[in-house]
Amino acid sequence: MHEMSVIENLIPLLKRICEEQKAYRVVSVQLRIHPYSCLDQENLNFMFSCIAENEPRLKDTKIKVVRSSENQEREYIVDNVELEIE
Repeated sequence: MHEMSVIENLIPLLKRICEEQKAYRVVSVQLRIHPYSCLDQENLNFMFSCIAENEPRLKDTKIKVVRSSENQEREYIVDNVELEIE
């Protein structure tokens, strides 16, 4: 599952951001994806919620996908992380 590898890479990144920013939780994450990517927002959100359900800072985080209009080297780029700061 391709979405699974994205989630597995995203979770440690978000945990690190929470620690660095002293965030209470992650509200949303915006991913800019390659125009020909097969990543799907609904599947990413479902998988993320299943995997992160026991992580209080990541629970209820929403993943938003924006398809890039131009080719980019990587399949996805984390564009924005919205945090709730303590």
